[in-house]
Amino acid sequence: MKHTNSNQQIFLFNEYYRKYYPIFTWRCTKALKDEVIASGIVQDAFLKIWVLWDRIQVDEIYGLLKSHSRKAIFDYYDTAKNRFHSDLFRLDELENSEFLLGFGEVEIDELSDSNNDQQEEYQEQWQQLQQLIPSLSISQQQLIQLCLKYNFSYDRMSYYMGGISDYVVAKQVEVLLQNLRKILKDGERLERAVSKSNVSFKGSLDELQTNVMRMRYELQYSFADIASKLNFSEVEIKQAYANAHRTCR
Repeated sequence: MKHTNSNQQIFLFNEYYRKYYPIFTWRCTKALKDEVIASGIVQDAFLKIWVLWDRIQVDEIYGLLKSHSRKAIFDYYDTAKNRFHSDLFRLDELENSEFLLGFGEVEIDELSDSNNDQQEEYQEQWQQLQQLIPSLSISQQQLIQLCLKYNFSYDRMSYYMGGISDYVVAKQVEVLLQNLRKILKDGERLERAVSKSNVSFKGSLDELQTNVMRMRYELQYSFADIASKLNFSEVEIKQAYANAHRTCR
């Protein structure tokens, strides 16, 4: 940027700060569901802009803010402690390579209204999750509790899961989160899972049989889907299903 005196530099920087800070903070808040973290990301981006102030051009500021913010958001979602939230509730934009590249200079009032809508959506999603958890198996509920309590520290979780390897814990968590995302994104499937009390399985079923029956009747999974989700062969799943039917008669 063309050399100017200190007062002019500060004035120009403040102008761009006032112009872009609300836009980027809103967009980051929309993605992260956390205004404090979003604000910190944008503040950090502006700090980097200030450090580079004498080496950049005016028309580069907007692009640099986008690239810094975008990288910080993806770094946030890559951390283990936030994986549960990100896998369940991240916005579709996060799966789009153009995320944070396409938005422009929208009116601040409109951004504020949209942000309120996103907060309401966020609360609704959490309520759906709370309704869904009781329909899960005991082992799945316990796994969720461990994830939240120990911030996805797999070594600590493995201790409470019988000393299994960190890798096995990570794979179980991955499968669980994939299943939850699939249910939460499918309104009909979510409704069936939440209303599990309408389906009663009588008799003494083991955990595999119970899971197979629930996934078959409440979630309408195929035997192939159930086998994939539970890491059993399809033959074993069908056998468990048949045995459960005989037990429930």
